[in-house]
Amino acid sequence: MLVLIGGGEIANGETLAIDRYIVESCGKKRPNHLFIPTASGEPEGYIATVQKVYESLGCRCDSLCILNTGVACDEIKQKIDDADIIYVGGGNTKFMISEWKKVGIDKLLKNSWQTDKVISGLSAGSICWFEYGISDSESFGNNADWDYSYVRGLGALRGYHCPHFDDREKESRFNRFVELNKKSFLAIENKCAVSIQKDEYTIVRSDKDKNAYVVAFHARGMIKTKVEDSGDIKSILSRCN
Repeated sequence: MLVLIGGGEIANGETLAIDRYIVESCGKKRPNHLFIPTASGEPEGYIATVQKVYESLGCRCDSLCILNTGVACDEIKQKIDDADIIYVGGGNTKFMISEWKKVGIDKLLKNSWQTDKVISGLSAGSICWFEYGISDSESFGNNADWDYSYVRGLGALRGYHCPHFDDREKESRFNRFVELNKKSFLAIENKCAVSIQKDEYTIVRSDKDKNAYVVAFHARGMIKTKVEDSGDIKSILSRCN
């Protein structure tokens, strides 16, 4: 099972209904929750916040930190194997994928959602499962002239994806980028998630007014089509290329 979260501040409870859904979907009384905070640089505050939220929902919590830790590949594999729930945090997608490849996390995670685990991710943690994502990775640092880019993910899901869509579609920089490249994509707003199990999907919300869309390009320009609350995920992903 894979739960793709478009965004939201977990510290402020903005994704709590989605977080609760993730735990309940696991079906275990006290599941093992593993947080992977690579994309944000593994800040202690973020790790503590995720732990606090998921412990309150009944989980045993651990984190997988790989930056300058010297963690062994065997330990990485053991942590992933032991987890009932894996949560990939937000941040710099391009950096995260690069660091994962150094220690083999990319290979361990790519097909993990097809097991009995509940795999989830927010923002960068949502992008990483697709072939490509629309990313703000170039904005991290001191580059005032940054632009959006397509970042290659793990390729577990076909097509293109954009999280934070309700924020992104208001930005002229974003609109210039997508209109120039004319790629269709699955867009998910903050406080909204797409839950995928086998070939079926369900929309999960922590705000009833938030949605997912397929965004495509026609002669009239950019057209967004609301994704129905449930259905065949292949019918959605086939339009996101």
